[in-house]
Amino acid sequence: MTTILYSHSAGATFPKMLRLFALPVATLLLIFVDRFWGVMGGTHSNMLAAVAIVLAGIPHGTLDVEIAAAHFGQKRSAGKAKIIGGYLGCAGAMVLLWLQVPELALISFLVISIVHFSRDWRGGVDPFLAMMVGWALVALPALASPDDVAMIFAALTGSENGAVIAALLGAASVPAALGSLVFAYWAFRHNDKQSALEVLSCIIAAMFLPPLIAFAIFFCGLHSPRHMADALRETGDLSPLKKAAIIIAVFALSLGLGALMFVFQGPVPADMGIIRTAFILISTLTVPHFILEHILSDKTPA
Repeated sequence: MTTILYSHSAGATFPKMLRLFALPVATLLLIFVDRFWGVMGGTHSNMLAAVAIVLAGIPHGTLDVEIAAAHFGQKRSAGKAKIIGGYLGCAGAMVLLWLQVPELALISFLVISIVHFSRDWRGGVDPFLAMMVGWALVALPALASPDDVAMIFAALTGSENGAVIAALLGAASVPAALGSLVFAYWAFRHNDKQSALEVLSCIIAAMFLPPLIAFAIFFCGLHSPRHMADALRETGDLSPLKKAAIIIAVFALSLGLGALMFVFQGPVPADMGIIRTAFILISTLTVPHFILEHILSDKTPA
């Protein structure tokens, strides 16, 4: 039987045992705390999770322009300006969609997230099984915590249509969960215990923790660090000082955009306003990041 190898560049500099058990242990500890103290689903915990998602999510896309410029042979200022223009155009289109048809914006973001997250496990496994993992990560919280997800989606869309989308998402989560278990079994049988434990940890978190906490475990503990490591590696020709300057500048601009979204979103309670702003900001930044990732996945580096 052929051994399947998966890419885990983000953890390459950490001890093997730490990479293997850090996520499962953190997940189990949070479940234990939630079961005995019940603090994970509170207002403050949800707000902190939303802020953590933003702070962890922004950095791994801050070097996208440099990566695109290298791949497309557009390293001059004019070339980078075109890339930035395209990036801003995609982000602006997503903002406009949230303003005009928030239900469609939410559905688009969910679909993009499923495909985007599935790429974390496409290092050799059948793409269909990898897609099941991405699907489960997005959909399972709607099955395990339907009221919480319905409330978040209703706040995002500004109507009860968000609750309908949440219900449909939860109903569609069962086949994805089963496919994820098949993936975990496949990975374990093919000598990739790390992928198996990662997927099982994320599935358990989605089932037994509040939605935002569960998502933060995957997004902050796995997805963002892994992609940040990839971005740093792909921009290896840049000096550390220039990388740091770009990351700080883009990070600051993104937070500024988030602040504007929060201020001008209308009469929304502060806690839900932070959550709403976090998701809309992340979706706005994800769309051009996703498009770039999709293009580069089929393009040989220059």
